[in-house]
Amino acid sequence: FRKMIKPSKNIVVSLAVLVLVGCGGDSGLGEGDGLCEPRVLTSDYVIRSSEDATRLERDGGCEYSITGNLEITRSRLRVFETLNRLSAVGGDLLIHDNEEMQSFAGLNNLAAVGGNVHIFANEALVNLEGLTFLQTVSGDLRVYQNERLVDVDGLFKVETVAGDVRIDNNHRLEQIDGLFGLVTVVGSLRLEFNPSIELIEDLSNLQLVGGDLVIENNAGMQLIEDMSGLVKVGGSLGLGQNAVLDRVEDMSGLAEVGGDLNIYSNEKLTSVEGLRGLMLVGGDLNIYENDKLTDLEGLEALARVGKDLNIFDNEKLADINGLGGLVTIGARLFIVGNTNLPTGQAEALAERAASGEVSIVNNRN
Repeated sequence: FRKMIKPSKNIVVSLAVLVLVGCGGDSGLGEGDGLCEPRVLTSDYVIRSSEDATRLERDGGCEYSITGNLEITRSRLRVFETLNRLSAVGGDLLIHDNEEMQSFAGLNNLAAVGGNVHIFANEALVNLEGLTFLQTVSGDLRVYQNERLVDVDGLFKVETVAGDVRIDNNHRLEQIDGLFGLVTVVGSLRLEFNPSIELIEDLSNLQLVGGDLVIENNAGMQLIEDMSGLVKVGGSLGLGQNAVLDRVEDMSGLAEVGGDLNIYSNEKLTSVEGLRGLMLVGGDLNIYENDKLTDLEGLEALARVGKDLNIFDNEKLADINGLGGLVTIGARLFIVGNTNLPTGQAEALAERAASGEVSIVNNRN
């Protein structure tokens, strides 16, 4: 158990705000007559044993917050259940390299983290139930390389993440519906390299991703079912290398992608109809190497592509009339190697919307 680095005045002020979030009127943590005076501990803390955690609880009293980082690492505990009076962390929350830890239920009063939340390399961890009161993350939220993790249900109260959200390389993770409370990601949202996820069932409350939205390299994902509340992606949207993805069913609320839209190398993708509300792609629109995609129905509302439009090597694509509403292509038009696509459809699109270089070759004449 170690104490380090006294915080600056600004950190203390910031934590005062976190305390207000994390310390509700009925915390159940009062002593004696039920009154509890919250404390602020102005240090970083590293927890490696139950004794370390017990000392921190003793210093904190009936309810407390810390201004610095909290790191739980290299503990031999199977169940971590000690820090249930901690309401806010001003710095980072790091839970990593705990080989035997299956759960950390002891963080069930933690409401706000002022920095990053990183949970990684916990070989036995099966769930995140210890974070069921967490509502606000002012940095990044990342969950990765937890070999036995099967769900993220403990994150169901998280509404806003001021940085990035990244869920990646969790080989037994079966679903991410625990993120259904998520409304705003100021940074990027990346869901990748989770081979056991079969579908995104319900992220319908998500309205804004300020950076990139990336759903890539999820080998078992068959369906993106409900992301209907999403209105805007400020960066790029990538749907790629999901080997068994069949369709994007409902992203119908998405009107704008500020950067590129990349739909690529999804070997079994048959439909993008779920993008039927999309009106603007600010960067490039890239659709390529989707072996079973036969048409672009679902893109009828798309009116403008800010830069290049690239459609190539989609061997069964026979119809691009789904782009019938497209009136502006800001730069190059490249439609090449779609051996089932009538050249006349590509030429009609070029005549209507192209403003730069046009390449239309090796399609069906």
